[in-house]
Amino acid sequence: MLRRTSFTWPALAASASLLAACNGDDGPRPPSTLAAITSTSLTGIVGELASSPLTVKVADDRGGNLGGIIVTFSVAAGGGTVTPAVDTTDGSGTATTSWRFGGTAGEQRVTATVTGVATPVNFVAATIAGAPATVAIQGGDNQSAATNTAVATAPSVIVRDRFNNPVNATSVFFSVSSGGGSVSGAGAVTNPTGVATVGSWTLGPAVGANRLTALVVANGVTSNPVTFNATATAGAAASVSATSATTLSAVVGALVTPVPTIRVLDANGNPVAGVNVTFTASNGSTVVGGSKTTNLSGIASPDGWQMGATVGTFTLSATVGSLTPVVFTSTALNAAPAALSIVAGNNQTATVGRTLPIDPAVRITDAFGNPIVGQEVVFEVISGGGSAVVRRPLTDANGTATVGAWTLGETPGTNTLRATATGLTLGSNPVTFTATATAGAASSLSIVAGNNQTATAFSTVAVNPSVVVRDNRGNPVQGVTVTFAPSAGGAVTGGSAITNAAGVATVGSWKLSAVAGPQTLTATLAGVANVIFQATATAGAATAVQVVGDSVLPAFPVFSFVSPLPTLRVVDANGNPVAGASVTFEVVTGAGNTLTGATKTTGNDGLAQITTWRIGTVAGVYRIRAVVSGLALNGAEPTWLVTGTALTAAQVTVASTSLATQTGSQNTAVPTVPVVRVVDQFGNPVSGVSVTFTVAAGNGTIAGGFTTFAVATDGLGFASVGSWVLPAGTTVTRTLTATVTGNGITGNPITFTANVP
Repeated sequence: MLRRTSFTWPALAASASLLAACNGDDGPRPPSTLAAITSTSLTGIVGELASSPLTVKVADDRGGNLGGIIVTFSVAAGGGTVTPAVDTTDGSGTATTSWRFGGTAGEQRVTATVTGVATPVNFVAATIAGAPATVAIQGGDNQSAATNTAVATAPSVIVRDRFNNPVNATSVFFSVSSGGGSVSGAGAVTNPTGVATVGSWTLGPAVGANRLTALVVANGVTSNPVTFNATATAGAAASVSATSATTLSAVVGALVTPVPTIRVLDANGNPVAGVNVTFTASNGSTVVGGSKTTNLSGIASPDGWQMGATVGTFTLSATVGSLTPVVFTSTALNAAPAALSIVAGNNQTATVGRTLPIDPAVRITDAFGNPIVGQEVVFEVISGGGSAVVRRPLTDANGTATVGAWTLGETPGTNTLRATATGLTLGSNPVTFTATATAGAASSLSIVAGNNQTATAFSTVAVNPSVVVRDNRGNPVQGVTVTFAPSAGGAVTGGSAITNAAGVATVGSWKLSAVAGPQTLTATLAGVANVIFQATATAGAATAVQVVGDSVLPAFPVFSFVSPLPTLRVVDANGNPVAGASVTFEVVTGAGNTLTGATKTTGNDGLAQITTWRIGTVAGVYRIRAVVSGLALNGAEPTWLVTGTALTAAQVTVASTSLATQTGSQNTAVPTVPVVRVVDQFGNPVSGVSVTFTVAAGNGTIAGGFTTFAVATDGLGFASVGSWVLPAGTTVTRTLTATVTGNGITGNPITFTANVP
């Protein structure tokens, strides 16, 4: 649309201001409303122009039309275009554009807007598809069905316009183009989704390809018409029959030739392909490929049918659904001889010269173990010196041939018998029977090894004792039980031993008792004289020392010999005396001890005794101990203690705590109490000796008023007067005597003096 003038709202406002100034008006007003002049609800075809332009009007708030206002038209939904997209209102306030619809059928929308106006104008169009442009198969193609049967899915097509929108209400005609079938509902119309469907399609009577054509009744439709394909198949299986012989034969274990074959036909005699056939072999025979499907000719056969391993009749059934099976029968024939085997009488044992309880027998079979009847077998003794009877028997119905009897030779050991199938080359031909000739009953028992041994007490002897059992011919007897029993305190393992092939029975072990000395082990066999093994148990290593007698000896005068002499015994862990142990006696306490024979070696009784022990001259305790070489007693060595006592009094002396001459005062006790000490010849104090203190007349008093006072020496040999009080009177020297009871005492008596000033 052509317009002679075009204004914008600012320019129009300026012009209006000048006009208002001249006329006294308020001037132009801004846009206030935007309204549609033409209908806002349209219909049309996709891709086409709307049937009429889209027109709107712009007015101010007083309803006055505004020219020169810019209106913008924009596609809001559905695609398509507007021309022009921007238009300016004319003097009547209107603006117009043309609308070409988009390609998507359905709702489409265009919006008109003006700056300053809040509410836009929306034009809405309902569009439909255009003319049919393409046709395509929707469903029902490439199906299969039995002849004269409708396909499962009715064929259908979809019709679309140039924008690919489905086209509604379009006529489509369906017709059979090959195969001789028929349709119902040949004339169909597309639904709102553009789909047209034939009523049904029944395939023709012949097996093979069928075709159906769908034609859109319209011009310019691409791919028109379209063709559906289907395959007519044979009807259901109605019968099954053999196409090969049903009575056959083969060697056991072999495949039957020819392979059994069947054919499946429908009710009209047509071969039925794709039918499952199950071939089932009777017990013992084997079918390979037992599940098969008929081919296009209706034929099926297993991959193979193998006879069982036994002679006899076998069957093979061919089953198709519920139809009557076809049964093939085959006879399994005996194969050639293949093996010779022992069935009885091998590895027996009997006494020399006796016939075995079981007669040796062999069996000849084919490769599958079926018996071969009437075959000659030759039995020959090949070692041991025995004999056999009925040496050339024939195999019986079980394929077995048995020698009459087999008597062993006279020598203990292995006997052999050979069986040969004459005229046959077999992998196991000939076979050999073995028997063992054993000695007679046991008649003697004798020592083989382990007698007269020596071992530490409570330990095991180095050689396990063994005996040999023989029969009355001197042959070793195997398999008899010999019982070994030790003497008191001993122990054995394997006390019940069975003789081996050499007739020897050996005890597991023999442990001697804990007591040193002779030991015995008795071997016993019922009905035969016992044999006795001898052994000597020796003491083990020294582990302890025992004091013989008292370790605290009686007291002896000093410088005398001790008696009884210290004695000890060295023993092992079991208390047995240990001979040959080196023992040294050594001083622990007391000076002046004299030892002779201090180093000794224990005898068989384990004893060691010092030769002499003389104590010193000083009264007191004397102690010695014994050290055993190689035995660490860690401070627990045995010791002996003796107390040396003083001899009889031999001298008397003034004690170191007393003065022989001192000065005193009248009527006063002397400052130092007189004390004497009695000792023996070695200076040892002598206790219990009576000492008499005496003062002459006029020399004072002692011990609290006496002139004579007797007292015994104490443990240190001391004796004291108690006190000595000097008298009053003329200044003279006073005297006090101390006399020790006894003879030959040096220094006896002793005189004490006191000077009185």
